[in-house]
Amino acid sequence: MAGSRPSSPAASGTFELTTASSEETQAFGERLGKLLQAGDVLALRGDLGSGKTTLIQGLAKGLGLGPDAVKSPTFVLMREYPGPTPLIHVDGYRLEGAPAAAWLDVDWLFSPGKITVVEWAERFEGLLPPQMLQLRLSHVSANRRRITVAPSGTRAADVLERLRRPPDAS
Repeated sequence: MAGSRPSSPAASGTFELTTASSEETQAFGERLGKLLQAGDVLALRGDLGSGKTTLIQGLAKGLGLGPDAVKSPTFVLMREYPGPTPLIHVDGYRLEGAPAAAWLDVDWLFSPGKITVVEWAERFEGLLPPQMLQLRLSHVSANRRRITVAPSGTRAADVLERLRRPPDAS
């Protein structure tokens, strides 16, 4: 990620970086994917086109899955990508909040044997587990994205600490 630039954390519990292209956003996702393990949950927030699905394609690659298979599940709400550790990809864009999301099988979504990524996580408030990594993606310019990562729980804090290290030290 030659052009990716980590910045000083806004708070001691966060990590922030700016990517200059979709390839860099995907490369950051790949790096993050290599740090994940079964039971991890990622809650993604960001406007339309902020790079959430691009980041998840990188996660899939980092997990040894085919990133080209990852498509936004906006119309089907969720997809499961099989692999050594299955990846559950949920998109809450069409949901009108937690009451609408509650009909989903939350126990299955947040299974300890899978990695779960939730796009539009704000629509799952009250349903998300207490241990998760929260990512906010925002537009900086046409191609640049700011990614802010904040942990919730000890496992997520460990992943965040490993993200703070230079990529070759992870």
